[in-house]
Amino acid sequence: MKGVLALVAVRLKSTRLPRKALCDLAGQPLILRLDERLRLAQTPERIVWCTSTAVTDDPLAALAAQRGIACFRGDELDVMSRFIAVAREHAGHTVIRITGDNPLTDPVALDFMVEEHLREKAEYTYISENGMPRGTRCEIISVPALERCHALAEDPLASEYMTLMLRRPDRFNILQVTPPEAAVHRRDLRLTVDTPEDLTVMQAIFSAFNGNPPKLSEIIHWLDRNAHVVAMNSVQTPADLPETVNVRLRGD
Repeated sequence: MKGVLALVAVRLKSTRLPRKALCDLAGQPLILRLDERLRLAQTPERIVWCTSTAVTDDPLAALAAQRGIACFRGDELDVMSRFIAVAREHAGHTVIRITGDNPLTDPVALDFMVEEHLREKAEYTYISENGMPRGTRCEIISVPALERCHALAEDPLASEYMTLMLRRPDRFNILQVTPPEAAVHRRDLRLTVDTPEDLTVMQAIFSAFNGNPPKLSEIIHWLDRNAHVVAMNSVQTPADLPETVNVRLRGD
């Protein structure tokens, strides 16, 4: 769809699993596996990796250039400013926020969310955390709402946590949707990559499907038959929100 941009927020700076975007998944870097997955979606007009100007992220920019993938580099902490700059550059009216540590982001749910977001004229659309496995969801944001949120943020450098700024029904027109396929309603599964244990699970999945995992419901069916894989990252301690992070909006 014209003006719909899939923006991947990705950096190589990570404390729990350094350089995770470049970790190997069945012979390819994780970030490329995510890119392959996103290209199965029908609604994005363009996919752009949004990384930082930090030297540590040079390998991401080099990989994007090598593979002919659009890449934008901006402020290391102000993720919203990166998204806004890309939207302005490509005349985008809607952005799909994807994080670079989720190589199994679901293209079916992504398309459904974009269509519902546009149909309902929402400003921010999300799937409940109870609705799908962690690591398979995305968020849809109208560009004017993103610009307004950025202008209202007391600390734009905390926009890595933009979900907490945007999920404000008192400030934005919010739409929560439920994926139509009941088989993917599995909050018990963890399919993100934030720790070495998560990476082990993801490598097992990609290896089982020869680097080409099927649709999410089939992955879930495989996991249900391979409980030992699910157990690899079943006990995880969520990363705490730093006490110094300010996600307030002006006027709160």
